[in-house]
Parts: sequence; structure tokens; C-alpha cells
Amino acid sequence: LDAFEKEKPLIDQPLRLPIQDVYKFTGFGDSRRIIAGTISSGSMQVGDRLVSYPSGKQTNLQTFEAFNEPVKIHAHSGMAVGFTMEEQIYLRRGEIISRMSDPAPAVSTRLRVSLFWLGQQPMVSKKQYLLKLGTAKERVQIETIHQVIDASNYTRQNAGSEIHHHDVAEVTLKLAHPIAFDTSEKMPNTSRFVMKSI
Repeated sequence: LDAFEKEKPLIDQPLRLPIQDVYKFTGFGDSRRIIAGTISSGSMQVGDRLVSYPSGKQTNLQTFEAFNEPVKIHAHSGMAVGFTMEEQIYLRRGEIISRMSDPAPAVSTRLRVSLFWLGQQPMVSKKQYLLKLGTAKERVQIETIHQVIDASNYTRQNAGSEIHHHDVAEVTLKLAHPIAFDTSEKMPNTSRFVMKSI
């Protein structure tokens, strides 16, 4: 344990900030809209041109907001932040904030993924499930099961209509709405997801 090294923040990676919540103040003439979340990778500072995915809406970072803390102009991976925007655009929980100057995350309604199913009931094509990736939640169904690996003997099955408990499968998912994500070899934190039955 003494030799264990804590994972270093992913400061040198593109900015990824999944929106946790949006706070709107209306009392005492306060019209701020504060975007809150934890920076998954990269860094951001006052004045940065930001883009929110999948909507593609853009704004400039105006201020960082915090209760009873010194004013800051810079934040990086691993930090929970709240910030205001110069242009008051409507953003929602689950969108991913990036910088205009950074490579953008992918956006799609279809994902080809590898998954490990832990549900007691088999996972089946065309049934509705809930996918959670970061702070985003979307309804999803399996469009195609490409391959299933039986975890008990590691045999591969090329086709089928069900994924059983403890099976590993490669599938194409069809989502109800577009979602922003990265591929696992580029940005692991914004590529991992969980699914459950509805």
C-alpha cells in the first residue's frame, strides 16, 4: 500500500465536463445561471469558448462560482466547479462541456459497444433499457447482437437474440436521443456506461 500511487489528474487531455445540474437564481435581482459538474479531464479558465454536446450550443466562460472560497480563474481535472456563461444559453443535465479549441466528443444515436451483462433476466433485442453515461440518461434498445461470449467456457456465438447473465457481448445500441461520448482508447472516463432494465 505504501507504494501505491494515486492516479494523476488528466489535465493534458481535452476538456470534458459532464453537466451535473443547472442552478437558476431569481431572488434579490440575481439572474445568474450556474452550470455545475466535475471536470473529468482537461482544464478550463475564464474566457474560454465552450461548446456543449450533443446540442452544439456555444458560450464563453464568464466566472467560476463557489461559496466562501477565493475567486479563481482556472480549474482542472478532478475539480467540482460551478460557472456562469457570458451568453445565457439553455443547457441540461447530461450534456458534456468541451472547449472549442479541443477535439470534440462523438455524438450519435447508435453505439457499437462491448458489454458485460449482470442482470438476472436475459437481455433481449428491441426491449427498452436505460443507459447511463456520465450524468446522461437515455432510453435505449439493442438493435443488433453481433457476438456473444459465454463466460463459463469462453466460446463465441456469432448470432442470437439474447444475452444471458454473465455473458460478454458486442452489440449495436439504438438510443432514443443523441448522446455525447468518447471511445475507450481515447477518453475512458466519458466512454464507460451502465445499462439496466426499465
